[in-house]
Amino acid sequence: MPHLIPIELIEKISKGPSDTKIESVSNLQNYIQDLLGDSHHTFLQGSYRNHTAISDINDVDIVAVRKSTYSGTHSPHKFDSVIFWDQIFSEVENKLNNQNKYNWQITRDSKCIKISGAFSVDVVPAVKIDHDESEDPICIHSFKDGKEMASYPRTHIKNGESKHSSTNNNFKPLVRMFKNWKFNHFGDEKIISSHRIESLVHSCTNDAFKNDRALSFTLVGKQIFDKLNLSVVLPSNICSVCGYENVINNWDITDKKRFNDQLIKSLGYVVKAISAQNLSEAETNWKLAFNI
Repeated sequence: MPHLIPIELIEKISKGPSDTKIESVSNLQNYIQDLLGDSHHTFLQGSYRNHTAISDINDVDIVAVRKSTYSGTHSPHKFDSVIFWDQIFSEVENKLNNQNKYNWQITRDSKCIKISGAFSVDVVPAVKIDHDESEDPICIHSFKDGKEMASYPRTHIKNGESKHSSTNNNFKPLVRMFKNWKFNHFGDEKIISSHRIESLVHSCTNDAFKNDRALSFTLVGKQIFDKLNLSVVLPSNICSVCGYENVINNWDITDKKRFNDQLIKSLGYVVKAISAQNLSEAETNWKLAFNI
């Protein structure tokens, strides 16, 4: 028997940004590419590129690969000349400041250059590891940690698209549902990153992703709960979407417990909403599950 949860309540937490906002992000990335010029290859990464952004998000991630530079740590190619990361960041900062189309503010963070304006943009300076800047891996730098790190943003995109196709196009809406669920319950608290949420959903088996989004949330959520519960007592490995990171590592134990405790509570409400015998009961429990 079909459940009574109104479709508009489900779509409210599973839909992505408007076409207008997506076009604005694309135009912004193209503009930044024009500012940086032929010396850099830029591309979108993160939720806008992966189509997992929630409808009202204004956070944009853009990678800027310096095409003539190789990592001194990770690249097999060696050269006599050296350029320091401070100069790599400064080049990008200067070019972003040398414009008058947007009224934005530029600040440097540990791994990126932040642009504050209509959108909150993280421009991530990067260098090559191998000869092709359009292929993974690339290398980014953390001033906080004082080291270079290999990064696989295109692999993340490819694996996310594969998962979406393998789940009959249900993966990305489920990621948006979990992102909205997290925000509705925890707000801007840094209890879990969007990257970690997407990886947790990606780790679930394809048969958990149904065309019924409410049922999918229950099945995917239960798998996530079980994985996190097991990680408390046994060494666990939940791979990131790109496959090169264990997203259980470096997650605060208290934050993980709070996340999982709220998840199992919300799953109980979703089950009640699905099995409700009247519209009022279905709506009430669905809203309790997602704190709306």
